[in-house]
Amino acid sequence: MKTDVPFLAPSNLGLAAEECVQDARARVRSYAQKLARIEAALSRMEKGCYGFCLTCEGRIELRRLEADPAEAMCETCDLDRDSVR
Repeated sequence: MKTDVPFLAPSNLGLAAEECVQDARARVRSYAQKLARIEAALSRMEKGCYGFCLTCEGRIELRRLEADPAEAMCETCDLDRDSVR
């Protein structure tokens, strides 16, 4: 039995092909950034400096690490960085 494949294929929620490509690229960039953060955290673990802020070298709060194990800054330094932007 012959089927009409284009008819059965999803329409990508009505997005144009270029928008789909741009969306896919954005997702890949996001995943790459997440992977880089995880790899950096693993590197800090190997060096014995995991859990210490990269800016002030103070302890990163446990609740922050529980929320995001790849966190690299304490809350104070993170807030200071955000206020500069």
